Amino acid sequence: MLAPGVVLGGRYEIIGRIGAGGMSDVYKAKDRTLNRFVAVKVLKAEFSADATFVKKFRVEAQSAAGLSHPNIVGVYDVGQEKDIHYIVMELIQGITLKHYIERKGKLDIREALNIAIQVASGMGAAHANRIIHRDIKPQNIIMSRDGKVKVTDFGIAKAADSTTVTTNAAGSVHYISPEQARGGYSDEKSDIYSLGITLYEMVTGKVPYDGETNISVALQHIQGQMVPPRQIDPSIPRSVEKIILKCTQKKPDLRYGSAKELIMDLRRALAEPDGNYVKLGAGAAAIGAAASEGVGDSTTVVMNEEDLEKLRNASGMGGRTGQQSNGSRSPEAARRRRKQQEEDEYRKYDRDNNDDEDDGDVNPALDKTMMVFGIVGAIIIIVVIFFIIGRAAGLFNGIGSTTSTRSSRETTSLSSEMGTVPNCVGHTQEEAIQMLEDAGYNYRVQEREDDEVEKGNVISQNPEADTRIEKGTTVTIYVSSGNESVKMPDVSDMTVEEATELLEGMGLTVKTREEYDDEVEEGNIIRTSPAADETVKTGQTVTIYISRGPETKNVTVPSLSGYGTEYAEIVLNNNNLKLGNVTERSSSDVAAGLIIEQNPRAGTEVREDTSVDVVVSSGPAETETPAQTTGTASISWPSENPLGHDFRDGTPGYDSGTVTIWVDGQSVVSQYFSSFEDYNAGSWAADVTGTSGTTANVSATIEGYTFATWTVTFQ
Repeated sequence: MLAPGVVLGGRYEIIGRIGAGGMSDVYKAKDRTLNRFVAVKVLKAEFSADATFVKKFRVEAQSAAGLSHPNIVGVYDVGQEKDIHYIVMELIQGITLKHYIERKGKLDIREALNIAIQVASGMGAAHANRIIHRDIKPQNIIMSRDGKVKVTDFGIAKAADSTTVTTNAAGSVHYISPEQARGGYSDEKSDIYSLGITLYEMVTGKVPYDGETNISVALQHIQGQMVPPRQIDPSIPRSVEKIILKCTQKKPDLRYGSAKELIMDLRRALAEPDGNYVKLGAGAAAIGAAASEGVGDSTTVVMNEEDLEKLRNASGMGGRTGQQSNGSRSPEAARRRRKQQEEDEYRKYDRDNNDDEDDGDVNPALDKTMMVFGIVGAIIIIVVIFFIIGRAAGLFNGIGSTTSTRSSRETTSLSSEMGTVPNCVGHTQEEAIQMLEDAGYNYRVQEREDDEVEKGNVISQNPEADTRIEKGTTVTIYVSSGNESVKMPDVSDMTVEEATELLEGMGLTVKTREEYDDEVEEGNIIRTSPAADETVKTGQTVTIYISRGPETKNVTVPSLSGYGTEYAEIVLNNNNLKLGNVTERSSSDVAAGLIIEQNPRAGTEVREDTSVDVVVSSGPAETETPAQTTGTASISWPSENPLGHDFRDGTPGYDSGTVTIWVDGQSVVSQYFSSFEDYNAGSWAADVTGTSGTTANVSATIEGYTFATWTVTFQ
């Protein structure tokens, strides 16, 4: 099995396995060159070393690559990577018709007919290109999400004009045509037979032939008689039943001559369900034995020569094969011989089954004879059973020893041989099958997921080991299919569609759930459950959580009247609101610092995170004072020059400095003098204002030393 991340051909990146067939596994991959998803079919490792299987695998690619039709899965590329052989195909999003039937039980008639028309259209396109599918079955028919039906898996297809007839019978045993079951020549009518069986299953919910072994099922296709569809469901239109019966005739010549003829009747059945337009050929075999229910996925089987010989012996054709004789040189002559052999076999089959009469009626005299033989046979069986029971009960103990011995031998010969069922648990599937065959039992294999038992080993069996049962009984062994695990990828940077495709391609079941998230943008993936990098089992359901964006809720605005701004902000935050603009206004009723107004008003419904603006009281308005008259006063520099003056109190003189004039402690003018000559006493003055009639104290300083003070009056 290829692991996710493996790249084939430097181009196709494996994402995960999405299916498996008899010879190959199918993976979902991403084409890095064209940036699209594709399906990659990879030949299973056990067949890679087998030249025959590799050849069949290549034939599939060569056959299907030339087909282009809406009802056929397209083939893009074929390649080999070391010992890995692969085909790149169109990826169809959908389910197989088999799963669709299982899900619905059986299909509506119109739906079944529409599906059959699309399948027949795809078959017809293949037949026109001299290609026979030879494995038409519901498992090879895909129902896409847009309603399109596509035929896939040309795993055992071959060119119709091939001169070689295989000695093996290939196909899916529940849908195989009689000529394929014999290993004989097959043509377009073999596909028509298989489609007829598929249509039977669509309208009835079951296949017509079933059994415990492939041989028994194949033999029924050759000799058996199916239960007519209307006996299972009387609501099925007669025209549909006749179409099915015509498709599934034992003799190919009695079937539809081409897919085109079949499509014509299928379309008429849609318009005239009860019309009498389907012409059944003379000598059609009677339909009788009921088909059993519950057939699972029918895998493609290849019957070897030993199986074919069993079929031929069982059907009265021992030693006859469909091989071309060694002395044949002409392909056309070989084809004619094969057709003649088929016709001889069918004539022999007709003679053996007394159906030579065209009308299919039974001779009355023969009917009476058969009834007499039936009654006599029933009496003989009753007598034998009575004798066996009586002997076991000792009713015949008085009979002589010779008779007793003979009776004992007869009883032994009539009784079934008993045996003990071997213990297959823990053994590999191959070992268990060999053990059962050696013990004289038939077997049936069913796969089950198991975390503990290694893949391919037997988990349990029914009947259990050491049980005494008749030899020839079928023993079911349950084999572990393992429980493959994958690592959960990180899909947080993908769209929902991309993530779903990726996860489903890995074999996981996806469900989605939405939730609000303040950080992740709406529509993006928040997380997955299980989380990225966790190990999950194939088939497990995983959940993708998708963001709906931030959750928006409405809240009621609380009343903030009388609160200070700090407390108001706390109240707003508790209600998922914010404090907005704060302005002041005088109020004679509300103390300064308290809220007197808000917007939006209290009781209003608003979204969360809305801002609320408030107006805060600044207290009562101030009372105006009477206007005062402003006066001026002129102040001049002190006449006494402080520069270079030797003050009597011992303060040294100055050669230069800044003289500052102060009025009531406020500096009104400041001037720097660089020399004694620069200080021109009385030449500098300044005007200051004040209330008229009042006085002010004036002082003069030089470098912080007060050298003069006086008073002025504002006039």
